Order: sequence, then C-alpha cells, then structure tokens
Amino acid sequence: MKFTTLVEPLKKAINAAERITGKNITLPMLANILLKVNKNSLQILATDLEIGVDIIVSGRAEEEGEVVIPAKVFNNFLSNLSEEKINLIQDGQNLKVEDGKHSVMFQGFNIEDFPIIPHIKSDKYISINKIKFQQSLEQVIPAINNISSKVELNGVFLKLEKNNLRLVGTDSFRLAEKIITKDNYKTNITNDISLIIPLKVIQELLRLIAENNNETELIEIIPEINQVQFNLGDLRLISQLINAQYPNYSAIIPQSFEYEIITPKEDLIEAVKLSGLFSGKINNVKFIFSPTKHQIITTAEDPTLGAATNISPILNIKGPKNDLEINLNYRFFLDGLNSTNYQEIFIGLNKDINPILIKGKEENDFFYLLMPLKM
Repeated sequence: MKFTTLVEPLKKAINAAERITGKNITLPMLANILLKVNKNSLQILATDLEIGVDIIVSGRAEEEGEVVIPAKVFNNFLSNLSEEKINLIQDGQNLKVEDGKHSVMFQGFNIEDFPIIPHIKSDKYISINKIKFQQSLEQVIPAINNISSKVELNGVFLKLEKNNLRLVGTDSFRLAEKIITKDNYKTNITNDISLIIPLKVIQELLRLIAENNNETELIEIIPEINQVQFNLGDLRLISQLINAQYPNYSAIIPQSFEYEIITPKEDLIEAVKLSGLFSGKINNVKFIFSPTKHQIITTAEDPTLGAATNISPILNIKGPKNDLEINLNYRFFLDGLNSTNYQEIFIGLNKDINPILIKGKEENDFFYLLMPLKM
C-alpha cells in the first residue's frame, strides 16, 4: 500500500470509524480498523459486530494493499496534524505515515483476524432526502430511553406502507409518531415491511448525516430480514435489527378529545421550565387547564426548595367550562413541545388518567402522546 490523500477528509472518516469500533476487552481486534487501498480510493472499515461502517476516501494510489491498525491512536494522531496532505505506506503488516514533518509507524495486526462486515446485496431500497429523514428521526427519538427491559422499545420502529413511511418511538410512558408521505421518498418495495432499528444506530446515523451535510442529498435504506444498510454517498452503515414484535400502539391513540387547546409554544415552555425547578424526584408538575381563565397554570412544590406557580395563555379552547388538572412529568412534556417546529401548539385532553396529545397547530404528520403520572 502506498496512498496519498488530504488530511481533513481522512480525519473525518477515521473519527467516524473509531466511534463504531468495539470497546470489548475480550475481543481486542474490534478496537482496530481495516484500511484497504484499491485503485484511487482508501476503504475504511470498522465494526463492533452489531454495527459496521464502510467509508471511502479518495486520493492517489501508487500501490494497493491493506492493513489493520488501532483506531484510537490513529484517530488521535490525525487530530493533531496541521499538514494538508498525508502519505500512507504499508510496511509488512504495519503502517508508516508521513506528512513532510512527521514519520510514524503504527503497529499492525493480522488481517485474517479482522471480522467480515456484511454487504447487503438486495436490490430493494427506500430513497429519501437525508435532511427530511434526519428531521423526522429527531422528532421521534426523544420518546425512546434505550434502557427498557423490553428490547423492542429500544429502537425506532420503521414501517413502510402503501402510501407512507411511518417512524415511531416509545418507552411506554410516551409515544411519538412521524408519517412521511410517499411524495417525499422513492421505493421499489411493493409490500409492507416493518423494522426495529436500534437507537444507537439511529443516533450514529444522525451524526453521520450532520458530518456529511455537504455531500449527497439522498440517503438510501436497504432493508433485509435481520439487517439494514444505510448508504450515504461514499459511506455505508450496516446494522443488525432488533428481532422482536413491536407493540400494537394504535389502540392507545385517542380518536377524539373533550378539550382541544391552542397555546403559544414559547410561553408554555417558559412556564413549565420555571415550575419544573421545584418538581420532585419524579419530575412531577401539576397542569391546570382553565377554560374560563384561558390559562394553563403549572404548579410544583418541593419541601426543600420551595414552590412555584406559573401561567401561560390559551389562544383558543374547545370543550367543557370546568378546569382539568393533570400531573405530568414536565421533562417528558418539554420533549413533546420541542419535537415540533410549530410556534402554536395543539393539546388534546380527555380525563386526568388518559394520555394527552401534543402536536403543532396545523401539523398532520406528527404527534406526541404522554401518559399522566399516577399520584
């Protein structure tokens, strides 16, 4: 191997690969990355056996070859370089790196011991604008906490239907659903499919989209029975799926509401945050929805801190004239408000034991459900 490339794109690629590498001390090979030069490109591979990444960096190749080296030390080395270009030279199973001012030799390992990263060869795909997909995922992941004993709740549920791509997240206390209509994506898949993608994979995908913001506009999703692959320009992310049955959540979605409220988002966020400063260990804040006063009153009290009452306005309300009091986890409530970009919020309410629904006033493709606290 003898390969010359620019330092900055190599830094970005190695940093992404190093995040994927395994931290399991019983499998030290997973802490390494595979560098493979073929024609005028450098292929970088890393895996923790659950997630794998394959990144291509362009450059000038004089000799082909491949080496396996420690990811962390190579990433740290690159992060301290100020030179514009770098030369990678294979020396047996080791890697020599030169940039005009520095010459470093990295200890390599047997290539045969590096795990194979699968490549999904299916011709089935879903192609979508990466920013649209990023924004949609960011709306549903706040409802996932990734520590549930129910493995099916530790990921994003993706369901391709005839006319929609549906994304869902839940931790059983709250639930968020985003619908992407068919005019926003392309697919050659004709049947309905369902996948549960681990949250850590979604989080890594969001980082990669942010880091590759100036690259390709589209992201391609390649589903398989037990795996999913995301193609993002010269980058490929592959992951195992969560093999479980996602709960039938449709039964808990309210079909109608006794109270329908429109309220300014920022005023409500401010009131809830201030009351939340005095909430207890379970983040409890009492919400009083008052039709006669056209107010949402939030109250909280802690014997060691004090008490707070804060008011935000209601712009419009439909329903009974009597007040409705509900105890809510205020942090979860704020997650719902922050999951929409609308400045006027719709809140749908029934009884104090029923879930409340939050969405933007004119938002028809997203909602956030939150269960009340039992006091």
